[in-house]
Amino acid sequence: MKLEWLSVVRLRLRALWHRRRLERDLEEELRFHLAMRAERYQQAGMDTGAASQDARRDFGNFTAWKERCREMWTFYWLETLRQDLRYAARSLRKSPGFTVVAALTLALGIGSTTGIFSVVNAVILRPLPYPEPGRLVELWGNVKRASVERRGTSLPDYADWRDQSHSFEAMSWLEDAQFTLAGGDEPERVAGEYVAHPYFGMLGVRAALGRTFRPEEDEAPQRDRVVVLSDGLWKRRFGGDPGILGRAVQIDGQSFTVLGVMPPWFRGITDAAQLWEPVHMEGTAEDFANRGSVGPAVLGRLKAGVSLAQAQSEMDGICRRIEEAWPATNKGRGVELSPLDRELVGPDVRLSLAVLLVAVGFVLLIACTNVANLLLARSEARQREIAVRMALGAGRGRMLQQLTTESLLLAFVGAGTGILMARGGAGALMAASPITFPSFVRPGVDPAVLLFAVLITCLVGLALGIAPAVHVRSGNLGERFKQAASHAADSRGGSRFRSLLVVAEVALAMLLLVGAGLLMRSLQQLTGIHPGYDPDHVLVLSVSLPRATDDARTVVSARDILRRVAAAPSVEGASIGSDVPLTGESAIFYTAEGQPPVTAQNIPRAYIHAVSPGFFRTLRIRFVAGRTFAENETQDSNVAVVSENVVKRFWPGQDPVGKRIRRGRPDSKSPWMTIMGVVNEMKYRGLPNNPTADPDIFVPISERSRAFALLVRTPLDPASLTPSVRKILHDADRTTVVSNVATMQELMARETARSRFTGWLMAIFAGAALLLAAIGIYGVMAYSVSRRTQEIGIRVALGADRRDVLKLVVGRGMGLMGIGLGIAVAAAAGLTRLIGSLLYGVGPTDVWSFAAAGVGLALVALVACLMPAARACGIAPSVALRNE
Repeated sequence: MKLEWLSVVRLRLRALWHRRRLERDLEEELRFHLAMRAERYQQAGMDTGAASQDARRDFGNFTAWKERCREMWTFYWLETLRQDLRYAARSLRKSPGFTVVAALTLALGIGSTTGIFSVVNAVILRPLPYPEPGRLVELWGNVKRASVERRGTSLPDYADWRDQSHSFEAMSWLEDAQFTLAGGDEPERVAGEYVAHPYFGMLGVRAALGRTFRPEEDEAPQRDRVVVLSDGLWKRRFGGDPGILGRAVQIDGQSFTVLGVMPPWFRGITDAAQLWEPVHMEGTAEDFANRGSVGPAVLGRLKAGVSLAQAQSEMDGICRRIEEAWPATNKGRGVELSPLDRELVGPDVRLSLAVLLVAVGFVLLIACTNVANLLLARSEARQREIAVRMALGAGRGRMLQQLTTESLLLAFVGAGTGILMARGGAGALMAASPITFPSFVRPGVDPAVLLFAVLITCLVGLALGIAPAVHVRSGNLGERFKQAASHAADSRGGSRFRSLLVVAEVALAMLLLVGAGLLMRSLQQLTGIHPGYDPDHVLVLSVSLPRATDDARTVVSARDILRRVAAAPSVEGASIGSDVPLTGESAIFYTAEGQPPVTAQNIPRAYIHAVSPGFFRTLRIRFVAGRTFAENETQDSNVAVVSENVVKRFWPGQDPVGKRIRRGRPDSKSPWMTIMGVVNEMKYRGLPNNPTADPDIFVPISERSRAFALLVRTPLDPASLTPSVRKILHDADRTTVVSNVATMQELMARETARSRFTGWLMAIFAGAALLLAAIGIYGVMAYSVSRRTQEIGIRVALGADRRDVLKLVVGRGMGLMGIGLGIAVAAAAGLTRLIGSLLYGVGPTDVWSFAAAGVGLALVALVACLMPAARACGIAPSVALRNE
């Protein structure tokens, strides 16, 4: 039975390739049977003509027999599809203008949707480039304060997690860092990672050359100094020399032995690492025993079959046991497990991409409604053809199949151009995006994206087939011919359907305009933020000075650098700091003198910054009380400048100058620091808001500091000062490393880059939607005027003036727009709440954004209605009636 079925399929497929021969054979066979029947009638005594006529009558419809036979030796549905495609192609060729406009409109919608989806696919849907990436998670230590905050974990807690858990195959400490690599023409500042031994094995990554760390190389502080290099660093700094293995390299003034080189694609979890050191190289023995300190997240791989919820439950129990054993440091501390892929692409980026995908989907829907209107108008012009075909026996289903095939062919023609647009557009989008994506994110038209494009195209084609289907209906054939012959008559179904499409276009365009308006208003609020310091005309550089060596040569100091730069031409002021706004943070617990006892949940926390006395003047930070440090007040002077929130918490309404604070918990042995001044609160750690409301504490920077940030204020363009400042630093000592050169305005722009990019893309999509909506409204109104020429002519003949005609045409168009606006406003009030986290200083129901979108769309619609209305006013009654 199975072989018989396969034989039938084979013969029917063969028939597709030998159709002409089979047609000839079929024709000859049927004529043979007809001739034999006629011959029998002649033998029975009938003359030739009568015998032939009776034979044809008894044999039946010759063409119908041919159709029945064809159905038996081929796939009927495939045959009809081929016929429909050929007919559809001829039909589209006959209307090149319609075909080009419709195909380009669909190409815009399908291409932009596919392009954005290719980015979403590469960023969110495609798995990470590691074996079984779904089992990789990050473990974040958190603490319950005013809210639950992510705070990383300490090395002792990490060790307890690793040793007590049974849900993980392995865990690894992971922390990003900056290293100074000596050798070559000049030292270089490179990014890297401190990692624990199972790091590379847990990710399933092997060294391309040499090996990675062994367990004994990561056991205790100050053991062997070993390092693993990235492929890029190996080739750039060492010329790809395979003899690098076992060679010593100078990192941060110490000698490290190179163990291996990683594959070209691997840049670590941070996606920026150029070298890796064992975690024990990071700190001292005290750091490894201090549970009060907090570090980064921990990387873990779940065991096969263990769910994230099961692992979270186990880790919660471990944290409770640690809290009971070490209440002084671990009270209120827990752990949060999060899939690694979600951490590499944060929730804000995911939300931004989702919003853009929805927005471009709206553009596609508007493009489809425009093409549907074109198809509807075209089908009305083809009513005579449709009526004739149905009169000849074509059923309603057969006509719907033909019209749907035409829509699908048109959709695929547009999709072909759209996919080419998406292929180039996705790359351009990634290049223009200020959002930093992992290096393995490479959007393109891969099989998943191609399948998405095909599915979207099929849905578009099927949806477009609904438009001409309103004219494929049953009824009196004579009436259909009369309607097909009358240019004045506008089918009731077609008119209602076109009106529905216009309402949908207006509603979708309004939703996009409101979304774009909210994001642009938010962007306006972001650009108007005053961060609490003056970022204009300030240049920032990261500086790493050489350390003293065995030859006892003179080493330049931070004070020397500051003095030389401050004396340079065009420099208004210079200062140094352990960090600068928006570039880093270091949190500490602190204690205020004479304050009541605290708990782990309400112990004061602040971000500490070591700065030179001129730091506040360089950034023009306002003093609320007191003063900055004096030149002779160094790190050993135990003085501090605090931000306003310290005073508001401990000494409201009092003079804070002379009050004392110290680092650590109440039982800390750290020396007391006297408050010398109070500065205003600042957006020091992030825009538009700091991650937490904790205050900032500034202390004098040590002259022994070898790595710091240099800030230079100039009346000129700060970027133009970069070469001269670099020269000063290299003249002071040629081994000085300069990196991360930027202006403060650039640092601020990076913080708002995602908001700006999302806002401008939404504005582009909204503009496209507005244009398509205007075209759609104009097309519907122009077509309506052309179909109502006789009616308008009669109205004018009966005394209607220009104003009445304008009111008739414009009133209908604006009425449809009003319905669309009403639907959109109701929908937008709920949908805009989904983008609330992307907004700043603007609510999701901002009245100005809704009003601006509504007025703008109304004006565009009015212009689109006035153009055909003006043409309607010029219709002469005699001409209108003569044409009918």
